[in-house]
Amino acid sequence: MKNKKILFCLFVIVVLLIQACNLPSANATEVVDPMVAAQSTITALAQTQQAQLAAIPTNTAQPTFTALPTLSPTPEATFTPAFTSTPTFAYVTLSEATNCRVGPGTAYSLLDTFLVGQTIEVVGKHPFDNYWYVRSPKNANVYCWLWGAYATGANLNNVPVLTPPPSPTPAPTGTFTAEYVNSGKCVSWWTRINLTNKGTVPFKSMSVSIKDTVTDETRNSSGDGFQDVNACVLSAKAPILGPGDAYTIVSPSLSADPAGHKLSVTITLCPNTGQGGACVSQTIEFKP
Repeated sequence: MKNKKILFCLFVIVVLLIQACNLPSANATEVVDPMVAAQSTITALAQTQQAQLAAIPTNTAQPTFTALPTLSPTPEATFTPAFTSTPTFAYVTLSEATNCRVGPGTAYSLLDTFLVGQTIEVVGKHPFDNYWYVRSPKNANVYCWLWGAYATGANLNNVPVLTPPPSPTPAPTGTFTAEYVNSGKCVSWWTRINLTNKGTVPFKSMSVSIKDTVTDETRNSSGDGFQDVNACVLSAKAPILGPGDAYTIVSPSLSADPAGHKLSVTITLCPNTGQGGACVSQTIEFKP
């Protein structure tokens, strides 16, 4: 009996001790599992991030991109020519400069020369040849015949046909002969040529060209009147070589002795001073 009491008392004491161990203590430190704490922290952070994302407004509109303008090259500036009215009268323009004469042909006297691009009024045409009777764009009082080879124009259908002037009487042409006389030396070597007027036209001026075909030296001279050399002194000029007249002239001097050399001399005589008018020429060859 006594043993049973002792056993019971021990059982009670054990129970009390066990309960005493399970009672919370003010100084006791609660032990937390690290894995559980980390998982709790991750879960809390995820919940916070989701809450922040939910608070951001959702922009469903797609961004709009504006295309840049296409750059095209700037065209070069063009210049518009000033307006020029088309003439209503008959006219021609020229692609080449063309002479305009008293009549339709080179036998007539020259009045004017028209240039490329000029507008030339047409007042008549040749009955069958390619000539236009025109008014000069330089002087409205001057009319002449223009060769149509380089002319194009407009309003020409009703241009009247005109009778051209009669052909001019050709001016008489002079004629003469030339003969070698002799050669000599003063400072340089001169040659004398005798001229005889065989026609009806008097001569007032001349030009002379002499060439030594051996040395290839050429000398030229020209002037009004006729002159000779006498003992290395030039004579007085004769102003005119009239019809039937004969006169000895001196040619330009050569620097080398022409003896035995073939010389070629060309003499041109003219009816007007300054080598003007219908000039005629003669060429002679000789050996001094």
